[in-house]
Amino acid sequence: MKRNICLILLLGVLCTSCKDFLTLVPKGSKVVTTVEDVKSELVGYWSACSYYRTPVLSYGTASNLSLPFYNDVNTHLAIYSDDMDMLMFNRHQDISSKVMGYYYQDVEWKGLTLASAMWSASYCSIGFMNAIIDDLSGMKPTQEERETILGEARLIRAWCLLKLIQFFAPYHNDALGVPLNLSSSDTEPHPRSSQTELYAFIEKEVEDVLSYQASPQQWNIFYRKRFMNSMLADMYLFKAGSAAAASDDYEKAELYSSRALSGYDLEENATILARLFTKDAFDISPDNNYCAVRMVSSRSNGIGAQYTGIWGKDNAQQPVAELLNLYANNDIRRQAWFVDGEDEGVPVVYIAKPRYESDEMGDLTLIYRTAEMYLINCEAKCRQGKTEEAAKLLRSFREKRIEGYQEPIDTDVLQEVLKERRRELCFENGLRWLDMKRLGLTCSRRGYSDEQTDMATYTLEADDYRYALPIPTDIEIDYNNIEQNPGWTTFE
Repeated sequence: MKRNICLILLLGVLCTSCKDFLTLVPKGSKVVTTVEDVKSELVGYWSACSYYRTPVLSYGTASNLSLPFYNDVNTHLAIYSDDMDMLMFNRHQDISSKVMGYYYQDVEWKGLTLASAMWSASYCSIGFMNAIIDDLSGMKPTQEERETILGEARLIRAWCLLKLIQFFAPYHNDALGVPLNLSSSDTEPHPRSSQTELYAFIEKEVEDVLSYQASPQQWNIFYRKRFMNSMLADMYLFKAGSAAAASDDYEKAELYSSRALSGYDLEENATILARLFTKDAFDISPDNNYCAVRMVSSRSNGIGAQYTGIWGKDNAQQPVAELLNLYANNDIRRQAWFVDGEDEGVPVVYIAKPRYESDEMGDLTLIYRTAEMYLINCEAKCRQGKTEEAAKLLRSFREKRIEGYQEPIDTDVLQEVLKERRRELCFENGLRWLDMKRLGLTCSRRGYSDEQTDMATYTLEADDYRYALPIPTDIEIDYNNIEQNPGWTTFE
């Protein structure tokens, strides 16, 4: 343990500070000499993602290493979706002027802070995994060491790349993917690869790792079959409607979601469902019964804090009526994720997904829940014309979500599946926002203007350019001359 802490400290000192994320400037001095050192680097990555009171790793930037999703990012993405009441956002006494500054960006889907946070977190992780892979290439690991270390690093890199495509690439413009750099020693700027090329790379990476024979070690988080199958199911469903679509995408989404579901079932009652989303003691649990990865950390938050975020012990934010009305009174999600209260004597409903029951704030991230795999499987079946199979699966899903459910599903099954996705996946890692993007939804809502005294109507069209987040100008456009996403000609 002491040796690992020393390595973390040494890496923190030697890392180069730079805003140019794509050049991925390598560590200032090579500090690894054994396979165990490389593994310690990788374990240190998870420590950096999970703590803020201990020394943290960085790579090519002054920022700490992090997965793309954490409380602050999820708060931005919740505002981006059509599930939160924008006129109720500042009702809580602890909503600060700083938080309202983020609100004014996000209410009109021009979140420069969001874009910068997701871009930097993703590329810093990709860069660090490049360094892990390059460091290991100079060693002579056993097969088990090679597969457990490379498997973890390749999957983190591929998953971060997938999230970059989903959030930053225009859905119907294949040429505009994101840049790809696979070497820690390559400091040359890279242009944007096509989405077709990027998806092919991710597919090969994950399929290669799926062929590995080594059993996951206790420290492996992503190197697990369930995560790999879930990631491919996610990728193929999203890809299927895009400019990079292939004819068998829905077939593959069904295949990999079926594999991800094998041996796992849904939560059985509101108590279990609420507990899954409750921030409690520190926990990193891969292959949780109900999700591929569950991370509860002690990292700090800004906009996504206990009172100012969408979640909070004393409740802060409210859902739009359209979302709330989708839940039947006997739906366990209505009981688990929403809290009835009063606002100046008027009955209101607060969002409690996730919820925090103690005064100590932290971070809770769930990746690839079993429920999401059910719904991917249902939708993929529908898209292939397997309507009866989809209806049967959807019925079994609802029986676990709605107490005493016995209603037949004899209407448009696909639309019922999409409604179920909105009920189930609200306020989770931007999943509703990505559904809005891939389904081409139009959104119109009322919110506050940055004048702070006026209200305005904000509209997002089905093919709106804002569905692709802007490439951060201060990080990449100014440094690497990367082509900006269409439409982002003004940032005011």
